[in-house]
Amino acid sequence: MSADRPLRRGPGFVIVSIHKQSLLDRVDAVLVERVGVVQTERLLLLRLQDGDAAAVFAVHGDPATNAYNPNGPHRSPAQSEAVLRVWLADWERDGIGYCLVVPRGNPAEVSGFSGLRVIELGGERVLNLYYRFVPSAWGRGLAAEAARAGLELAGRTLPELPVVALIGVDNLPSQRLARRLGFATDGTVDSENRYIYRLPSAPGPARP
Repeated sequence: MSADRPLRRGPGFVIVSIHKQSLLDRVDAVLVERVGVVQTERLLLLRLQDGDAAAVFAVHGDPATNAYNPNGPHRSPAQSEAVLRVWLADWERDGIGYCLVVPRGNPAEVSGFSGLRVIELGGERVLNLYYRFVPSAWGRGLAAEAARAGLELAGRTLPELPVVALIGVDNLPSQRLARRLGFATDGTVDSENRYIYRLPSAPGPARP
């Protein structure tokens, strides 16, 4: 299902109008406007808003998307709602955070989540890169496309903060993507047995 109205472009944002009914088959068919953070060739990264818990649960409650997550998938919509509250607070406090990712040609369809949020790592404030996509979006380079866009946005928004990616030691696909994006690790792991990948310089194009 396509957007109800064409995209309206402005300086640094896109506004998309869709029916909530189209978003993961919610029952209320209220017309809503989504504030876009950035657009890429194939994707829109939308700022999170109230009502996105269903999308959070659809992606994070799926065992397939949590194969490398030691905590497993979200167990209930209430858990996803609590996570959404934290992510919304990030945006209010820091002006940046994780985004809902949707296809440009079909913004009613959820591809996943990506973006960067401010966290504290060993007493240091850093930006943590995150990406999690539905299985139907795998293998198409969408995570890399969204991550690059998020890194560019972070470089403009909070250029003084280091950028990291915390990746499970057994999550080889995410590690490969991090290296393609220019991240490197010295093998240090955090308390959750995740490698601490760091971006040593300003983000640039992914290496082939």
